[in-house]
Amino acid sequence: MATTQEIIERIDIVIKGNKKTEWIYIILSIILFLLGITCFIVALITREFAWSTPSVITTLLIYPSLKEILKIRQKNIALATAPILITQLPPDKAAEEIQKLLQTLHGEKNNAIFR
Repeated sequence: MATTQEIIERIDIVIKGNKKTEWIYIILSIILFLLGITCFIVALITREFAWSTPSVITTLLIYPSLKEILKIRQKNIALATAPILITQLPPDKAAEEIQKLLQTLHGEKNNAIFR
């Protein structure tokens, strides 16, 4: 059986991996935002309002990336807090909470923790 320290070290590794993914989403969101603003400015300057269409499209593409960033942060919080909380519970309750945590991390819809 893994010790609490080993569990925390594994979680830290996962969180570091999630941070890389989070930064990729943030950078891509910034790029999409800048492209949208650039297209909008070009549309205003040239008075060719067809240039505003890419602006609308890129703005719509930002929402899914921000939603993914939120999901990653929620999972990081669950990973960071769960081991400490679970160690305070009796074994039967701890097993139940571990199952809930795994369901949450794997995206099952019937778990209401992160809605």
